[in-house]
Amino acid sequence: MCLWGPPPALYTWGMVTPICDKCRRRNVVSFQVEPKDAWRTVVLNRWRTICPSCFDAEAERAGVRYRFVGVGAMSWSDRPEPARRYARKPR
Repeated sequence: MCLWGPPPALYTWGMVTPICDKCRRRNVVSFQVEPKDAWRTVVLNRWRTICPSCFDAEAERAGVRYRFVGVGAMSWSDRPEPARRYARKPR
């Protein structure tokens, strides 16, 4: 668990895609922020996960300078196919 950024969102459990806690959109981009204090200053423990566009908007409002490092993304086509569940046939 990183103290200065969200945990990587590259791995998903099943077909669950991480959601940005601020804008409620899918967050398929994982990132970290340098300097480490920028994350704490912008997020202020308000959100557990936040997308890069929301972080950028909040950092601009707060007047915080930062840069993204360790950026990674997952395409919808890279995710595994969902498990097929076969329904019982009615008797």
